[in-house]
Amino acid sequence: MITWEIFLPAAAAMAMVPGANQVLGLRNAATHGVRYAVVGLAGRLLGFSLLLTVVAVGLGRVLERSVLAFEILRWAGVAYLVWLGVTTLLHAGRGSLGETAGGRPVVAARRELLTAVTNPKAMLVFASFLPQFVPSGGTTGTLVTLSLAYIALEGVAAFVYIAGGTVLRAGGELSVRAMRRIDRTTGAVLVALGVSLAVTGRHGASAA
Repeated sequence: MITWEIFLPAAAAMAMVPGANQVLGLRNAATHGVRYAVVGLAGRLLGFSLLLTVVAVGLGRVLERSVLAFEILRWAGVAYLVWLGVTTLLHAGRGSLGETAGGRPVVAARRELLTAVTNPKAMLVFASFLPQFVPSGGTTGTLVTLSLAYIALEGVAAFVYIAGGTVLRAGGELSVRAMRRIDRTTGAVLVALGVSLAVTGRHGASAA
């Protein structure tokens, strides 16, 4: 039997810890509005669903046991986070790569999806953290149930960050100066997360 009273608080805490996707969600809401951020969130949850599928077919164990496979994924995540952070810094106040003044929601969805699937810490949530709560004799279905519960909590946490971005946006469209400040902060955080991922091993950062 799943120990929901232990799993839910632990998973909720993990989902709430600031990570690359959560920072993007807050930034998207602040600079382009709730609709843009929610579409971005859909991309993130799709990415997590893809990771869940990967783990369900057993590839998560490969990443746990293969140093080379894990390192390839880790450095892909590093490269993407640093690239995303740098481009956000370079385009601060003008919309990041692929964005227009009005903001194309598909860009947010694509960016959050890529951020989710290139983050090895997200993979390890599904491959290492969740299996700890599978009871003795549990099946793949049990793991899927836990994974879906985590994805739901991730969605709830994301809306908290989106709400924070909405508060920053309150009062109408942000000025160019305010957008530049948010973009610079977001870019710096993304680069820092990429550097952190480069210098840490398999343990440490949050998934999202």
